[in-house]
Amino acid sequence: MTYVDPDARPRAYESVELAPRAGEGGSDGLHSFRLPVEGQGTIGLVLRTSAEFTVTVHAKEDSRALRWTVGSYEARLDSIGRDGVETHLLLVPGVGLDASLACPYWFSFDCHNRLLRYGKGEMRLGTMLADCFLERPKKGAEDPWDWLSGIAEVEVAAPLTDFVDRWKDPVTVELPMRVVSHDSITMDDIAYGRVTVPASLTPTCQKLYDNVAGARFILDTPDFPEFSAAIKASILDPNGWCAKVLDEKANEFGTHDPDMTYLRITLGTNQGESPGIPFVMEIWPSGNYSPIHNHGGADAVIRVLHGEITVSLYPFLAPEEQTAFATKTFVKEDVTWISPRLNQVHKLNNLDPAEPCITIQCYLYGDDNDTHWPYFDYIGNGDIEHFDPNSDADFLTFKEIMKKEWAGR
Repeated sequence: MTYVDPDARPRAYESVELAPRAGEGGSDGLHSFRLPVEGQGTIGLVLRTSAEFTVTVHAKEDSRALRWTVGSYEARLDSIGRDGVETHLLLVPGVGLDASLACPYWFSFDCHNRLLRYGKGEMRLGTMLADCFLERPKKGAEDPWDWLSGIAEVEVAAPLTDFVDRWKDPVTVELPMRVVSHDSITMDDIAYGRVTVPASLTPTCQKLYDNVAGARFILDTPDFPEFSAAIKASILDPNGWCAKVLDEKANEFGTHDPDMTYLRITLGTNQGESPGIPFVMEIWPSGNYSPIHNHGGADAVIRVLHGEITVSLYPFLAPEEQTAFATKTFVKEDVTWISPRLNQVHKLNNLDPAEPCITIQCYLYGDDNDTHWPYFDYIGNGDIEHFDPNSDADFLTFKEIMKKEWAGR
């Protein structure tokens, strides 16, 4: 998982554990899961049919429990005593069953901070819809929640799809989107949770970062110091190569929209380890944007080579869910990341009115990914559509085209 420990140091994705659907010994939608670590963890699930469901957490050899109930219009948290009597702890209207069956629901249990949290979408603070703090007793008083440190079993009464996410960490703080080198991070950065470092990313993202984060991985090289200027000129000139290709791509995402397009300049070849060619230089004219989309469950790293790009994150991919929960702008030399479970659904937008944005996007399937979904799925025409990652030109060919255009200006 990519949330962080209570000391606010970013953790890597390795604690994400996909648990197969637990129907063994269960009955009609009753499933039981163990938390990987007693007293803490996060459970994520997707429903097969939309119906009220419950998520109950127990301590070992203790009849006391805490139960979330998600109904049609509200979510409720109850405490269940040894005598079976239920006590209402929290009632939150308007956060019940989602309109989309694609919606993931998550529940976080945290004995250390005495917090129970519920959300929809990616398992993170940005998608949290309800939380409950269990107050500590006054000094000398009996603690009614001392059993929380022993919670281990989670029972889900729901018609589930084929898997649940079972993470060993609770949802505690938001993980930074921006990545900096280890010799750039400061104590204040850690204290404020502003950035993360490559070592805290998934192993796959670390590999991608090392490929494109070097000081010499730049656009305006000594052999063509005007490269970025040439690209801008080619976009602004109706007869430029960039302008013509962008015009041809105005219908790429189903409807005619000249602003919903960008150029994909690829480096290398498809080796079967990524959705499309793994390294792509993307060119975003001023005002242009992508549809809301995901990246096929791949890991990814994005570095800004020129200009700036604004990234909006979404809880999950569905036509019913088009409200961003986070937005951040990245400028030249900034690096951000995507994992299969976090930052996966987003929209890119160049809001700079003067400069195009040029990024390097890197994609790779993790070692545990045996699906290799070849598409980027996106929201188009009120449904989920598939985009086959294509190439508008090879990088070396494109660079020569820009050199010739620039020489002729």
